[in-house]
Amino acid sequence: MKLNETSFVFKTKINLDAETWIEVREPTMLEFRKFNSNGNASDQMESARKIIPDCIIGSNLETDDGETAKGAEVWRVIEPSASLATRVLNDWLLAIPFRVDEKAKASN
Repeated sequence: MKLNETSFVFKTKINLDAETWIEVREPTMLEFRKFNSNGNASDQMESARKIIPDCIIGSNLETDDGETAKGAEVWRVIEPSASLATRVLNDWLLAIPFRVDEKAKASN
């Protein structure tokens, strides 16, 4: 397997409704450091809210000009809805495999 053809970055697709979806990647290590480590759920959500625009890497949403909407543009439409924004952040954070499972430990 060629190195330039390999990506270990975790991505997840989140459906916003029956027709609309976004694809979100996991945070980089630099972005991950921005998360508060005190365990407060409210602080974690705020940290996630700040970095998710950069982590949205795809969607089926378009701008008024017919171009694919960028992450920050997509988040600007999602964020005014507290219920949708909270669901997206929760789904994203729960989908990311931050823990090491037994299978991964055995292969090392």
